[in-house]
Amino acid sequence: MSKAKSFLVLVLFTVIYFFFQKTIYPALALLFWLVFAMSSAGIILNTLEFLHLPQVAMTTIAVVISGIALIMVLILVFYLGYLCSKFLKKMDKTVLGSVMTAILIYFLYKVFTETDESTAMFAPTAREIHIFCTASHIFYTVGVFFSDKVKKILDRIKFKRKK
Repeated sequence: MSKAKSFLVLVLFTVIYFFFQKTIYPALALLFWLVFAMSSAGIILNTLEFLHLPQVAMTTIAVVISGIALIMVLILVFYLGYLCSKFLKKMDKTVLGSVMTAILIYFLYKVFTETDESTAMFAPTAREIHIFCTASHIFYTVGVFFSDKVKKILDRIKFKRKK
């Protein structure tokens, strides 16, 4: 790939990726959380209501279910990074790494400088959205750059289980 074409592809990738990272991933996480976590939490909490558990236990169970839903979304983001790894490895790794680092610094900056004002009653705050964007960016980057190493570690774990 020529340098000019590689630069244009990198700029296009950065713009599209930043758009996805800023809008689509938080919306996907919220949608998945609403569909999966709320329905399964409602079923589980209604079932456990007969046990007369304290409110702290019920809240803890709801938080764990929500955490599982968000972890599933982060695994999906990692997989998207894994799928893009062959395409992105054709680009210059130092330039791509510096772009990914700049995006990470931007999200970390937004996490620490954003106010904690919520716009709606049950909507996540801007800080929570940027924390999720930072986590999904890290998972995506690991999927792009270190997917072979993660695959080797998972294969070792599977091999040890079979023994």
